[in-house]
Amino acid sequence: MILKNILFSFLIFIFFSGNVFSHQKSQSYTSWEGENIDGNFEVTVKTKISKSILFSQLQNNGYKVDTLETYFKNKIYSEACSSINLEILRTNTAFLKIKEIFSCSTDKPIFNYNLFFDLNITHLDFSSQKSNDEKLPDFIISSETKKLNLFVEQSEASMNLSFYNFLYFGFLHILSGLDHIAFLLLIIFLCKSYKTLLLAISGFTIGHSISLFSSVQGLIISSASLVEIMIGFSILVCSIEVLGKKTNQLVLFSNYIISLWTLLTFIIFIFFPSQALFFLSLGFMVFSYLRLSNNYQNNLNLIFITLVFGFIHGLGFAGAINEIFLPSEDMLKILIAFNLGIEIGQILIFLVVALLVSLLNLFKLEIVKNYSVLAVSLIIFGYSLNLIIERSFLVL
Repeated sequence: MILKNILFSFLIFIFFSGNVFSHQKSQSYTSWEGENIDGNFEVTVKTKISKSILFSQLQNNGYKVDTLETYFKNKIYSEACSSINLEILRTNTAFLKIKEIFSCSTDKPIFNYNLFFDLNITHLDFSSQKSNDEKLPDFIISSETKKLNLFVEQSEASMNLSFYNFLYFGFLHILSGLDHIAFLLLIIFLCKSYKTLLLAISGFTIGHSISLFSSVQGLIISSASLVEIMIGFSILVCSIEVLGKKTNQLVLFSNYIISLWTLLTFIIFIFFPSQALFFLSLGFMVFSYLRLSNNYQNNLNLIFITLVFGFIHGLGFAGAINEIFLPSEDMLKILIAFNLGIEIGQILIFLVVALLVSLLNLFKLEIVKNYSVLAVSLIIFGYSLNLIIERSFLVL
């Protein structure tokens, strides 16, 4: 029986740990700087995007990572400007940076920005602009607003940093971030009553709200790459807990994952010795929490872990807006809008799942519901493994 379980778990690991779904949360940050030089108006465009997100999306769309110039060429253009230099900077940070310089015949050029939207239609770009060292309003580029009137005093309503736009961005961020959706589904699976679910949701909301506001206010400084790994880790831990409890084999499954995590930590130590302690700490956490969850069946465990993991996910949310220049007078309003958008997205996810569960209960399909939970949890388990491995070796 033990051998059967081991073989079954190994097949699960092989089958589901591939790139089941790409990480869909996608945003970039661009600066537009115009300057009069020797009678010409030059525009310097600098864009940066997370390496792990970009590389995953390029590969999923048939591009080769080692030929980035092929993708970036002619993605930003203007009839009034000609490109005179394009550089792709592979830095040691979590971001890839692109710099392109244009020579323009006007100081208010109209540009078309087509970067990344062909990879992910939900992509957003947060842009800042300066003309001859004069700071002008920042703006948002989306798939609906890719034609840009640069260096003008007023941006279009659909592009400015308004309460409504950040409400929409928070909503889009949670719905287009498969990692956050996966974690929310696992929370629902772990809750045995609506009261526990309400408390768990509250814990997650409080956790990510605290870290979001603290990070943007500069009270917390975090590494974007390590936060992304911890988000994948949070999904892994909860998926193992769901699978273990649904099959009454939490101890067996937790032993497997601890063994795999030990192997990953050893590999990290070989390639990235400075990060080995971080992975060792995460391994100790997964060991402690899964043992606690197995030995003490208490709702406080779930509330505590959702609070902690909510805090971690909040740092991920903050990373989406930390690069943006937020006017001090609008800071609180924009953060409230972004957080409110996230909450609306979460509520929508919970309502959809609750509706599906209610329908299954109505038609007395308890077996279908149980197998569906197991199947979804298995997929999320493989997805979380993929996230951790991908982010560990592409981001660090």
